[in-house]
Amino acid sequence: MEIMDINEKLAEPKNGDNLEEIETLIKVKQEELTREVAAAFERDDLQEAKKLLAKMKYFANLEDKLKAKKVPS
Repeated sequence: MEIMDINEKLAEPKNGDNLEEIETLIKVKQEELTREVAAAFERDDLQEAKKLLAKMKYFANLEDKLKAKKVPS
């Protein structure tokens, strides 16, 4: 759900404040997921780590979309 919300915000017309807000949200979520993945590996919970890494990939894709939107065309 969260990823869909961010995708929708990225689809909106260019708004600098909105993009900064999205960028902060993505960075915070990536940091959170990084900690969670590390904890999952420490527990040897590979299934959880796999799910978290998939989420991280989605957020990396969102970050790429954000960067593309920030670059003037």
